[in-house]
Amino acid sequence: MGIDIVFKIAGIGVLVAVICQLLKQTGRDDMAMLAALAGLVITLTMIINIIGDLFVNVRQIFNLY
Repeated sequence: MGIDIVFKIAGIGVLVAVICQLLKQTGRDDMAMLAALAGLVITLTMIINIIGDLFVNVRQIFNLY
């Protein structure tokens, strides 16, 4: 875990932005919103896993339960 997660999130952001722009230009605003929402969900699941690992590490460092 390091800088690679930042690049993954940035890649997802760029990909979603391109997809949204293409869909908006073709007049499919509803599909563009769904694509943006899907990108958000994917990114949040990645971040939630990282935060979970952070809590496990903090518990181990401070010998909490």
